[in-house]
Amino acid sequence: MESTSVAAVLRKRNTKLWGSKLEEVTTEQGKASLPSVTSDSSPGGGAKPIFRWVRGELIGKGLTEKIPRTASDKSDSRQVTVVEALKSESETLKDLDHPNIVQYLGFEETPTFLSIFLEYVPGGSIASCLRKHGRFDEQVTKSFTGQILSGLEYLHSRGILHRDMKADNILVETSGVCKISDFGISKRTDDINVAGAYTSMQGTVFWMAPEVINSSKKGYNSKIDIWSVGCVIFEMWTGERPWKGKEAMAVLLHLYETKQGPPVPADVNLTPLADDFRQKCFAMDPDERPTAAELRKHPYLELQPGWSFVGFK
Repeated sequence: MESTSVAAVLRKRNTKLWGSKLEEVTTEQGKASLPSVTSDSSPGGGAKPIFRWVRGELIGKGLTEKIPRTASDKSDSRQVTVVEALKSESETLKDLDHPNIVQYLGFEETPTFLSIFLEYVPGGSIASCLRKHGRFDEQVTKSFTGQILSGLEYLHSRGILHRDMKADNILVETSGVCKISDFGISKRTDDINVAGAYTSMQGTVFWMAPEVINSSKKGYNSKIDIWSVGCVIFEMWTGERPWKGKEAMAVLLHLYETKQGPPVPADVNLTPLADDFRQKCFAMDPDERPTAAELRKHPYLELQPGWSFVGFK
């Protein structure tokens, strides 16, 4: 697919920091032309690279969690659980390498902070682009969807369920390359296709597959991410989140009782191919939903010859 080749051409090189010594320096020190990479002798006799980094301006803020330091902190199960989850997330994702996945470059633990180093994607999320520009042009939607599926196919091939696919969690380069991010509740499994691997209700309700809500009976597998992809392309088609106007509990009840996907607004006219793509994503039986690899081949995603991303209209 053309979008994949574009991503490969425009891909940045990132330096993996795992196993290296990290050293924060001040902006003044950084301006003093300190080398960003030096070496340090290790007990084994080999040179261990030292990466020096400078803290820039705040570009966003999410969860803030203190490293457990005092006896009270260490007995606080919530603090310990969050920090251990961050470490586990980093370990799970440190070896992932795909143009449509945000790279985890490394982490540094100090007595007061756990810093996770990620690839910087300057264009914002699909959700922020939708808020700024409104619903996307059809070719942009196709290109972005193909790239999302390419990244998801890679994740699933590595045994990883994302479990929180939504427009907020897909970042966009200014060149039009999409990258799946935010693996805070992702899970690795030995068999991505086996239902019942997980039964906890994880994710965000408006993007959640029906089998996640009723997971205590059969569990769920990688097909929950396919449902969520359907919700993401719904966002690009409509410029709105799925189930707009409904509260979370009403959506949970609707999915549990009727097992129908989010309705398409009256002012959105889908082509037959687009509607077929939608129906495949929102198949009630997970076994009837295509895999990411199969869905990438859907004729709806075929781009116009010679098309390339030049920004949002």
